[in-house]
Parts: sequence; C-alpha cells; structure tokens
Amino acid sequence: MADGGSVTSVSTAGGYRVAPAKLDAAAAELGTRAGAVATAQKAVAGEKVTAAAFGRVPASAAAAATFTKTVTELGQKLDDQVQRARTLQNGLTSAAAGYRRADEQVAAMYRALLPEDPLPKAGTPAGAAASGTWANEIAANRTKVSDALTAEQDHLKQLQASGTDVDAISASQRKIALYQDILANNRQILRFDPAGNGRIAELVGNIEPGTRNVGLFVPGVNTRMDTFQSYADLGKSLVAADPSGRTAMVVWADGVFPQNAVTQGPDASYAQTMAPGLKSFGDELRGQVNAQTGGDATITAIGHSYGGATVGLADQQGLAVDRVLHVESAGMGHGVWSPADLPASQAGVQRYSMTAPLDPIVIAQGNAWGAEWTGIGHGADPDTFPGVTDLATGQDAAGDTQWGPSAHSGVLKPGSDSWENIYGVLTGGHLTPAPVAPTPEVVLP
Repeated sequence: MADGGSVTSVSTAGGYRVAPAKLDAAAAELGTRAGAVATAQKAVAGEKVTAAAFGRVPASAAAAATFTKTVTELGQKLDDQVQRARTLQNGLTSAAAGYRRADEQVAAMYRALLPEDPLPKAGTPAGAAASGTWANEIAANRTKVSDALTAEQDHLKQLQASGTDVDAISASQRKIALYQDILANNRQILRFDPAGNGRIAELVGNIEPGTRNVGLFVPGVNTRMDTFQSYADLGKSLVAADPSGRTAMVVWADGVFPQNAVTQGPDASYAQTMAPGLKSFGDELRGQVNAQTGGDATITAIGHSYGGATVGLADQQGLAVDRVLHVESAGMGHGVWSPADLPASQAGVQRYSMTAPLDPIVIAQGNAWGAEWTGIGHGADPDTFPGVTDLATGQDAAGDTQWGPSAHSGVLKPGSDSWENIYGVLTGGHLTPAPVAPTPEVVLP
C-alpha cells in the first residue's frame, strides 16, 4: 500500500531522453549529501587542539600550529564542496522545471493546431479557473503558496544548520521545489494548507466548453506535500496525452493520509475521515464541469492504493462521478461488500479495477471479514466485486511484466500497459481486460 514511487514525465532534448522527476531526485540527493558534508565541515571547523595535546616537548607548538592549519584548510575545502553541491542542486531543480515547461509548451503547440476548441493564450487560465468560483481560490492559494515558500526556506536553513535530520532536509527541499514550480508555472491550486504533512488539490489542464474528460485522482499511503509532485506528474501525463486538449485532471490530496502501510494502512479511520470531504469536493467539481460543458463531460474517480478505499467510501456516500477506477486498491471501502451496500444514486456508475500479480496490497483486499467492527479493513476486493471490469496491468515501458511490490506504484508510470488502461478509462477509449484464469481441467476416473 506504500506509495513512495514517483511518476516520471519524459522530455527529449538534443536526442536524449530527459526525465524531470529524475533530475528532482538527483537534486534532492545532492541536497542530502551537501547537508552531510556541511555537518562534517562544522565539526572540523570547530576542532581546537592545544599544544599540550602533543606532549610538552619543544615541537609541540609547531605540531599544534600545523594541525590547526590543516584543519582550517580542510574546513575551507569542505565548505567549497558544500557550495558547489548547492549550486548543482539549484541547477538541477531549475532544469527539471524548465523541461516540464517545455513539455507543456510543445503539447500546447500541437493542441493549438487543431481547428476545434483553440487553446487560450499562454498564462491565461481558462474555463472554471477563469470564470468560476475556483478563480478566487486559485488566486488566494497562490498567496498562501508564496508565504509557505518563504517559511519553508527559513525552515530549511534551520535544518541545514543543525544537519542532523537528513530525511527532514530532503523533504523540505522537495516542498520548496514544489512551491517554486507552482509559482513559476501559474499552476491552478484549488486547495492548500501547508500545516502538518500538508493538504493540497490541483487542477491540471482546463475545464472549459470543449472539455469532455475530467479525472479525479486520489493517492494513498505516504501522501504528503513533499510527495505530491509525483502524482501531479501523473495528472500532467494524462492531460498531455490527449491531443485534442479535451481532458483535465484534478489531483486531490486534501486530507490526512496514513504514513505507514503496516501500522496505519489497515486502519479505515483515515478513509472514513476523508471520504465526506472528497464527496463534497466531487459535488463542487460536478457543478464546475456542468457549468462549463453543459453536462457533456464525463468524470472519472481514480483511487490508488489507500486512495481506492477512500474513493470507495465516497462512492458509497454518492460521489458525483460517471466512472470509478480502483488502481492497486486496498478495497471497495470499509463495510462495502456487495452492490447492495451502495446507494441507488450510484447504480449507473461504471466501475473498473486493476491489481498487478503479487502486489502486497492483495493482503488487504477483501480480507477483513469479521474484523471490521474493530475499524480495520477496507471492504471487498475490487477485482472480484460484482459489476467491476477487471483490467490488465500488463508490462511496463521496458516491456517487463509488472508484478510484486515494485508494480504497486509502477503501474502509474507512462508507457506501461496499466497507464494505457488508466487513460482508456478516463477517456472512454481502448481497454485491455485482465487475462481470464484458465479453468482447472477435471479428469474423470
């Protein structure tokens, strides 16, 4: 159920394939190493040794002076390395943001060539972002992001000064990179709260008269502000894949998610707390979509891992969507064991599911019978739930079969068969069903 994997968009520059997410990862790694070196530099710079440490002999003073000179030079060299690492880190972060902008600009150029539904001018939000109630929220959240960036930069300086919590330093650097990219690219942030692990929701693409497909993606365990970018990249990849420009995505992480797959993942209370907010947001999204498209667009809720259980409970509460897709989902939702557990309003919802072979998530799927009264478990297995179409996860972009723990987040990566199925559900396009298990052959005596 752990969702630590990243979703990678890929650019091509000068004949080379460039993965911005990899650049971000390298920048974070450089930042981590720079922090470690900075800690060593502070320790070296603070090292003071008196002549007495070398014994009370005539050469003691000279030895102490030589030691001090050596330590001072070492400290300066370490400081130079720290500064070089910081410069490289900032360069990698800027390069990643630049490649993402280039991706979006190229996609916009292709979409602009289409005669129908021309794109608005670059930098001008469209549809709901331009005229609906979301316009005010986006503007207000931009100010909040700017304030959060300043606060996080100060926080990072404090962490680097202490140099003890490497993970916290890396998380802070990822937050800063996210905030900078949001501001630099005028990203449409619908919900934003940096407190705690952070809460955020983003509209990728535009909801406008020509929009026909809108996705609502909900991630799972380990979702935090510093891990949000990987899911935003998934949204970007799905929007960019539609050459007509008629697809938009909302990436929704406006809740408190479990942070440990083993100790917190089985606990239904996180999903139970988030589901009403997701249902309410779904109503708001439906209103925006209908106002802009006259009801001509289809909304698809996509729940990944623990997010599947959250979507399932929102579905039980009447989530206003046309399709639901469970991706490596923990379950249909706490207490949802049959279609009779869903309200009549959801009778027309099309449901799909996909789970890679031997993904550990299968331990959670449909295995809480008799224990749900304790607050544990996420209902039925989506893959076998009546009325759900089971889809193949197939192969990854390299042509390798997706299975096991790595497939849990690997299924979200562009170029994989699973990503193609996600896009197919979102757009009402081609789907590859899961292979049917062979029927055991009965041999009569």
